[in-house]
Amino acid sequence: MAGISIWHTEGVTATDPLIRLGRPGDASALVELQHLLDGETEFMLLEPGEREPDLEPLKLRLAARAEGRDLSYLVVALDGPAAVGYVDVSVLPFARARRTGYVVAGVRSGHGGRGLGGALMKAALREARTRGMRRLELTVMEHNRRALALYLKCGFQVEGLRRAALDVQGHRINEYYMGLLLD
Repeated sequence: MAGISIWHTEGVTATDPLIRLGRPGDASALVELQHLLDGETEFMLLEPGEREPDLEPLKLRLAARAEGRDLSYLVVALDGPAAVGYVDVSVLPFARARRTGYVVAGVRSGHGGRGLGGALMKAALREARTRGMRRLELTVMEHNRRALALYLKCGFQVEGLRRAALDVQGHRINEYYMGLLLD
C-alpha cells in the first residue's frame, strides 16, 4: 500500500529526520513547511503569501496518491511532528506521460548541508524506479549552486537553459531544465 514505505539511508541515526512517503495526515506539516520555505529562501517558485493556505486540497491529493488514484507521490522528512524537507513528484495521468515525473524539492535552511536533500532525493529516485517510471525532470535557478550540485550528483543532466524565466525581486533569473533517465 502506498504511503507506508520508510527508507533508511547510510549514516542515519535515531536523531535524524524520518523519511517516508507522505500521507494525508501530513498535510498540515507540509503546508507549514512550504510557507516557511517560501519565506526563508528565494529559490522556491512561490513568494510569501502566494501559496494556498487551505489544507483540504493537499489532503485530497495525498489521499488520492495513497489510494493509487494518482500516480504522483511525495517523500517527506519529519523531525518529530514537523516536516523539514520534501520531494514532490508530479505525474500526469495520460498514457504518454505517466512514466515521467516533475520534481519539486525543498529543505529547511536549518537542516541544509547535512545530507537531508540527498537522502530525500535518493528515496524519491528509489520510489520512481519501484513504480516503473522512466524519467524525472525539474528546473533549478541558475544561481542555486547547492541544489544544482545535488541534482548533478544524483545523476540529473542539464538539458537546457530557460533564459529570463523568472522575476525574483526585480531581477530576471535563468533556470536550468534538468532530466534524469531512470532506465
